[in-house]
Amino acid sequence: MAKTVIEISDERLGDLEPYKDKLGELLLLGLSQIKIQESLLLYQRGLVSFGRAAELAGLPEQEMIRQARAFGVYPRWSEKMAEEEVA
Repeated sequence: MAKTVIEISDERLGDLEPYKDKLGELLLLGLSQIKIQESLLLYQRGLVSFGRAAELAGLPEQEMIRQARAFGVYPRWSEKMAEEEVA
């Protein structure tokens, strides 16, 4: 298993104290959120499709839509895409 040392400011150390037994979970949750944010940024810049952004974030599209809304990002839908969804 790899070992990583992380420096944390004294001001933030107190914030982590209640979670000292869950630091692994905290790190994975933060990683998940960063992946979502970065994927949404790529989508907003038009560099990837929404489906690809979901793949990069490791989420199904429906969950990615919920996450996008939470960050104030709304998928771009063309009229054709909307018709295909309804059909």
